[in-house]
Amino acid sequence: MLILTAVFLTYAGSLAFIRLRNRAHLPWGRQLTDFSTFMVPFNLPAYWLSKVPTTARVTASTLPQIQALEAHWQTIRDEALALYGSGHIATKNDLPASSFYKDNRWKSFYLKVYDHDIPSARQLAPKTLALIEQTPGMNLALFAVLMPGKKLGAHHDPFAYSLRYSLGLSTPNSEQCVITVDGVETVWRDGQSIIFDETYLHTAHNDTDIPRIILMTDIDRPLRWRWVQRAYFHFGRFFNGLFYIDNLDPSITGLGNKITAPLARYKATMRALKTRNRSAYKVGKWTLHIALLGLLVAWAL
Repeated sequence: MLILTAVFLTYAGSLAFIRLRNRAHLPWGRQLTDFSTFMVPFNLPAYWLSKVPTTARVTASTLPQIQALEAHWQTIRDEALALYGSGHIATKNDLPASSFYKDNRWKSFYLKVYDHDIPSARQLAPKTLALIEQTPGMNLALFAVLMPGKKLGAHHDPFAYSLRYSLGLSTPNSEQCVITVDGVETVWRDGQSIIFDETYLHTAHNDTDIPRIILMTDIDRPLRWRWVQRAYFHFGRFFNGLFYIDNLDPSITGLGNKITAPLARYKATMRALKTRNRSAYKVGKWTLHIALLGLLVAWAL
């Protein structure tokens, strides 16, 4: 009973933290089971020990190591446009981003995933990769395309030990193409950077007829305690290593992508059910969640 009480209090506290921290919110029905709720205890040390503000947006001056990327944004843009023109920025089969690829809304080209080898990045984007490698703390990077007329739904990313740094490369430069972080819109523009805390609710839409191409990266959040920083680094390396994938050879991929085919099929089935019959989707979703909760209660008792 003590374990069950502790779990409930942690869950309730996490819900309260999410709702109080964000000005923009997911609907209650979704927030109750959204993974961001369950990630709060894991992320709290990153918030408490952060050397930079824990606000939704962070100014570029807090991350001086990005200056070289901004100075060479046109070089990065040229490699991105060449890859897009040749069809190499495309949909992938990596599980964490699978929901973004539906409806051909999102395309990507992976450049760096910690120290995991991505041969196609070395071969096809050597100048960009060299700049990324020279940027301290930049452990994840990709070219990302939001297609014309498409939208990424509101979501929280899971981990607070990094900050999302993105650089506009070839964008519509229009108020019809924006990213919204915690309710505040920012227009994507060529050569301009956007830095934000990805655990805040965010969404993006491109209501133009021009693809939005950016360099999207995660860069370590500076922390006051070095051992906590290292622990988060090793976790990030392990977790992201499960799901990295080469852009040209899908056989070069992490173990997670290889063994999670059943989960991918489950997600595809649920998405199809949501499209065909939303009521049945909700019944199925909540039945599964209640069953899992029942198993947890049975274990705790």
